[in-house]
Amino acid sequence: MLSPTSNLMIEQLPSEKYEKLLPSFQLVCLEVNQLIFRPHEAIQFVFFPVSAIIAMQIDISDGTSADIVLIGKEGMVGSGVMGGNQNFSRARVKFKGFAYKLPLSIFQSELAQNGEFLKIWMAATRQMILQIAMPTVCSSKHSNEQQIIRWIMNTLDKTQGHTLQVTHQEIADMLGIRRESVTMAAGKLSHEGLIEVSRGQLEVLDRPKLEARACECYRVMHPAKKH
Repeated sequence: MLSPTSNLMIEQLPSEKYEKLLPSFQLVCLEVNQLIFRPHEAIQFVFFPVSAIIAMQIDISDGTSADIVLIGKEGMVGSGVMGGNQNFSRARVKFKGFAYKLPLSIFQSELAQNGEFLKIWMAATRQMILQIAMPTVCSSKHSNEQQIIRWIMNTLDKTQGHTLQVTHQEIADMLGIRRESVTMAAGKLSHEGLIEVSRGQLEVLDRPKLEARACECYRVMHPAKKH
């Protein structure tokens, strides 16, 4: 079973702080498109994904929502409630899986009293801001194939395993490129034995080689992977 320490933020907590919080964590199973909370809605829990990926979204005037950032095991959902109990974005499950939820009151208390927890939260928040900004740079400097590889690697880093339940159209929508470009790049990577694609599913077969093909944007976001 996945423990709370499968989330990289919780993993960094000193053992005594983790043991103190452990009884307050509740494991939940999240399904695709499940709404976690709405904009400006008062929330009672924050979520630490361990295998699920949750999209933070903004509402568009045409009634649709657009993804701002995807959050998986590297972060938490509900970070905007440090000074209150309202989150200012919509949170919806993008990839099904598990997360641990923690009562908001306990989270806020730990931020106020636990300097180590505050440092971990601030580092995760900086990383989330970088994730929001990086696609703009990447789309202006790198090819569609490089952007697709970056997206695959970043998304895999947020979950467990080597498989993503995603269509070519969904990747195209998230990157703002044509579906045909995704299909062409996926076909090339599949022919080279790096990934395997079937209807609605993408599996990475050779992660080291695929990572080596990722553009510098991926390594900027993951300094430990620079080489």
